[in-house]
Amino acid sequence: SLHSIQNNNNKCENTTKNDRRGFMKKIVLSSAIAGLAVTSSAPSYSYAVERAVGGFEKTCREEGNCLEKLDIDGAVGWNWGGKDRCDPTDSRCGSDGVLRDEAPTGRAVPVTIDDNGNKLKVTNVVQIDISIGKAEKGSLNIGLYGEACPNSISQLKDFFVDNYYGGLLTTSKLMLEDGLGVQTTPVAFIKGGSLSKIYPQTRLDFGIPSQSVAYSKVKRLSKAPDNFVPQSRPESDKISIEKSGRSHNAAGLLSIPTNGLGYGGSGIESEDEAFASSFQITATSIPSMDNKESRKVVGQIIDQQSMDFLARLSSLPTQKGLKGILPGQNSGPPLVKVLVTSVSLSDIE
Repeated sequence: SLHSIQNNNNKCENTTKNDRRGFMKKIVLSSAIAGLAVTSSAPSYSYAVERAVGGFEKTCREEGNCLEKLDIDGAVGWNWGGKDRCDPTDSRCGSDGVLRDEAPTGRAVPVTIDDNGNKLKVTNVVQIDISIGKAEKGSLNIGLYGEACPNSISQLKDFFVDNYYGGLLTTSKLMLEDGLGVQTTPVAFIKGGSLSKIYPQTRLDFGIPSQSVAYSKVKRLSKAPDNFVPQSRPESDKISIEKSGRSHNAAGLLSIPTNGLGYGGSGIESEDEAFASSFQITATSIPSMDNKESRKVVGQIIDQQSMDFLARLSSLPTQKGLKGILPGQNSGPPLVKVLVTSVSLSDIE
């Protein structure tokens, strides 16, 4: 009968969930026994850990007995069921998977003043157009501090070139003409650039995850040829000694690694992945980017509409993966498809 079929379906569903939850308990408990001190490579912040939570997790959290029941995913808030999470394409959907009453609004545009009260001159503006899902679009208009950080901005201007032929070149120009029996292309954000990681309500991390993948897409190939050579990390002598234009004391600031582009990861990435974390944009004040990460501010968002879009991007739900079982690990790639659709660079007279 229909009733018996429904009962059987419910039994199967419960069995699947129990098996899955039992499997995760074993993983988490064995991981805890193997190493109680887990060191995270992600920065720690003072903001609350927020995650989407499924039906089973909600029950134990309401009762306050997730740990007693060994519901590890409920204790740290890992979402198992998409049905309990709001639609990530809805602008009111928060990073915790809960539907808000209204879409987030951006903070005020940061003032163009350095830590000593001096005026910071914006010499160039880069516009990054981004789509969220199938319908939503927005732009980030970022001013560059060309006078305060000339070497860093010179490198960024190559990186933000608005055509598929230019970009940041660290290898011989002969390679571009296949003169050395290899294939390569300059690194440019328009070619394979993406929003690679979101730290909810805190910062956005942009870069080119793989130069070879970016090259194959531009050339419309299934994969990069065997003789493809990625651009190596640039020389950093001049950029490394250049001071930050200001502290990371506001939302909407453009931040790069101390040594410039290509040095944003752990340092053990291959050359192909060297630009995976190229630049970041703050969504709040983050002092640790100054005193712990030793990053530098080289620009800022210049209009309120971009600040509102920054708030939207930093509130997107993220793909937390296995890191979601560890407290504080709520960062990750956006859950919904986010694409960099165009990049344009202009000079300010």
